[in-house]
Amino acid sequence: MSFTAGFAVMEVTVRGVLPIGDTTENVTYFIVDTAKSAIVGQVVLPRAVKRSLAVALTVKVPSTAGSLAIGTFDDGGNFQAPSFLRVETPAVERPDGAVGSSGR
Repeated sequence: MSFTAGFAVMEVTVRGVLPIGDTTENVTYFIVDTAKSAIVGQVVLPRAVKRSLAVALTVKVPSTAGSLAIGTFDDGGNFQAPSFLRVETPAVERPDGAVGSSGR
């Protein structure tokens, strides 16, 4: 059984270019619903890489999630958004063609 059973999800994309450096440590980045102050997803990425590396990861989050941000938490519990990562939500498709009366 999938963890998504029982509630609706949407797929978002985490995109960015990782920092270049010698660090091989991994970092957990949390996807946060900023309206609800709730963690709705996470990705684990290297802190730095030897050469330029663009990432594009698909993550499932609750479809009820509002505005999303990605980042880490410092030792004081403060959210820190990195400048090199972003969360892209799917574009909402708008209906085309006839959609009802125009009020004329």
